[in-house]
Amino acid sequence: MPGPWFRIAFARNAFLRLLAERGQRVDELTVAEGIRAMLDFSHDHRPQHAHLDELEVRWGAGRDRFEFAIVRRMQRAGQPEALLSLVFGFALTPARQGHGSTPIVSLRDATSTEGYRAIARAAIADRELD
Repeated sequence: MPGPWFRIAFARNAFLRLLAERGQRVDELTVAEGIRAMLDFSHDHRPQHAHLDELEVRWGAGRDRFEFAIVRRMQRAGQPEALLSLVFGFALTPARQGHGSTPIVSLRDATSTEGYRAIARAAIADRELD
C-alpha cells in the first residue's frame, strides 16, 4: 500500500512533520541524519500526482561556502519542477572546490560521492531547508 501523500507545494511542511515525528530538528541534523531523513521521506511519502519524483545529492562552492545538499526533485504534469533541498554549509577550503550531482537511492550512494568525502569530518557551519 502506498504511503501518505502530500501536495508538492507543501513538501517542506510534510518533511518537517516527518522530522518532528522522529524527534529531530533541521538545525541539529548531522549530514548522515539528513540523508537518511530525506531518503525515508522519499520512500514513505509520495507527492500528489507527480510524474517526476527523484532524490539526488549536489555539492559545490556557493555563497562564500561549500554546500552539500540533498535535493528532492518533484514535478506534476504541466507544472514546473519543484525542489525540496536540505543544504549543509561548510567552510571553503582547497579540498572543497569541486562540484557535482548524482541521483541517490541509498545512504551508500550519497556517502560514496566526491562531495561527501570533502565534508565527511568537517564541522557544519549551517543548515537550510528550502
